[in-house]
Amino acid sequence: MNDPTNPSAADELLAQLRSQGVRTVVLAGCDTHGVMRGKRIPIDQMPGVLAHGMPLCDVFWVMHVDESNLVARPLDHVGYFPTERLGYPDIVAMPDLSTARVVPWHENTALILCDWHHLHGAGPLPIDPRHVVASVVERSRAMGLEPLSALELEFYLLREPRGTAHRKRADELVPLQEQPSTYGVVLGSHQEHIGALIREGMLAFGLPIEACNPETGPGQFEINLRYGASLKAADDAFLFKSAVKEVAAQNDLLATFMAKPNSSWAGNSCHAHMSLRGIGDTAAFFDEAMPHGISTTMRHAIGGILATMPELTALMAPNPNSYRRYTPYSWSGTTATWGIDNRSVGVRAICEGPSGTRLEHRQPGGDVNPYLATAVVLAGALYGITHSIEPPAAMDVDVYAQPEGSVPALPRSLDRAVDLLEGSDVAREWFGADFVNHFVVMKRAELEAQAAAVTDWEIARYLEAL
Repeated sequence: MNDPTNPSAADELLAQLRSQGVRTVVLAGCDTHGVMRGKRIPIDQMPGVLAHGMPLCDVFWVMHVDESNLVARPLDHVGYFPTERLGYPDIVAMPDLSTARVVPWHENTALILCDWHHLHGAGPLPIDPRHVVASVVERSRAMGLEPLSALELEFYLLREPRGTAHRKRADELVPLQEQPSTYGVVLGSHQEHIGALIREGMLAFGLPIEACNPETGPGQFEINLRYGASLKAADDAFLFKSAVKEVAAQNDLLATFMAKPNSSWAGNSCHAHMSLRGIGDTAAFFDEAMPHGISTTMRHAIGGILATMPELTALMAPNPNSYRRYTPYSWSGTTATWGIDNRSVGVRAICEGPSGTRLEHRQPGGDVNPYLATAVVLAGALYGITHSIEPPAAMDVDVYAQPEGSVPALPRSLDRAVDLLEGSDVAREWFGADFVNHFVVMKRAELEAQAAAVTDWEIARYLEAL
C-alpha cells in the first residue's frame, strides 16, 4: 500500500511513468466476485491521488455479478455492508505503488492495483479480498513461514460479441476452434496467432507466464503463472484474468473463465499451488528423512486443508455454475482426499525435492476469485500446522471409481456450501466475521436469482409436454 508519508516514492513513480509516455493511469481493485473495479485518472491528477487515495462509491460491493440488481443489507446483518439507507457513501482506493505497470495493449496507459479503505483513515475495508489474503500472509509470517503460491488458470476463447446481451443457449456458443486437442501442438499452432498475442502481452505487462497449451475443451487454453510470494501471485492471477479478457476483446473474441460454459465441454479449472519457506529460506515442506520427502509441516498442512475443505468450499466454488464441474473424471477436486501426484484427489502432493515440493488444491474453477483461492489454501494449511492435524492415508487409487460414501465428499451445491461457510469458525477466525457475513449474503442473493430464472432446459423439457 502507498505510504503518504513518503512522497518521494510517488514522485519517482510518476516521473518514471511520464518518461514512458503514460498519460492515463487505471486505479483498480478487486470486488467480491473477482471483477476489477476502478477509474481512469489523468496522470496530472495522480499526485493528490497517490497521497490521499481515490474516492468512489461503495455500491459495487452489493451489485450482482451481472449488475442486474443490488443486494439489500439484511435488517439483522452484523458488520460492514453497503446500503441505500446510508446513501452508498464513498470509500477510498489506496494505490499500492509496487504493483504499477504499463498496459501494453492500451495507448499511453498504466495500471496500479489498490486496496479498499474506509474514509478518513479508518482502516482497510474488511470485505476486500486483497486485504483478506494479505492478512493471512501476515499471520503466516508471524509463524515464521513465508508462503509461496501459483495459480494455473483455464479459459475459453469464443467467437461471440462482447459487451452485449448473450442470449444463446450454451450449445450454441461458438468456440475459437471446434476441435479440442489436449496439449496438441498442431492444433495449438492453428490458434497461435491469438495465443502468442496473449502470452507476449502478459509478459510485457509484467506477468510471469511459464507455459501455454490447448486444453481439453474446444477453444480452451491453460496458461501457467510462475510461483512467487503469495500476495503477488494472487495479484498476478487477478491481473491476468482481466488482461486476457481485454486482449481477447480487442481481437473480436470473448474470453470466459466461467466454470462450465457448456455441459458437454470440459470445465475451466484453477489449480492453486502452495508451499512454505521457513527460517533461513529453508523448505518447510521438505524433509529428506521422511517418506517421499514430505515434512511434518507439510503433512499437517495437508491435514488442515482437508479438514477445512467442506466449510470453505463456497469460497472456492462461488457460483451455482461452479458445481457443474464436479463430475467424475472432470479432474476437479470433488473429495476431501489427498495423494502423491494423483489427479483424482482433492489435494495433490507434488514431491520434487527442496525447491519443488508443494501442494496443489484441485477444487477451484476458473471462476474463483484469485485472492480468495490463495487465502483458502494458505489458511487451511496454517490451521493444520497450528493444530498439528494429521491427514488420513494418502490415496493411491482412482478416487472417482471409489464407492459413494467410502471417501469424504465435498458440497455439491452452492446453497449447502454457503450454509457450511456461515457456520465456520475457521473462516471467521482467518478471514474475519465481516467478510464471511457479507459473502454469505451476496451468495444467497445469487441463489435467489438462480431459483427465479426460467431456464432453456425447462422450456425444452416442459413447454410442449405439459
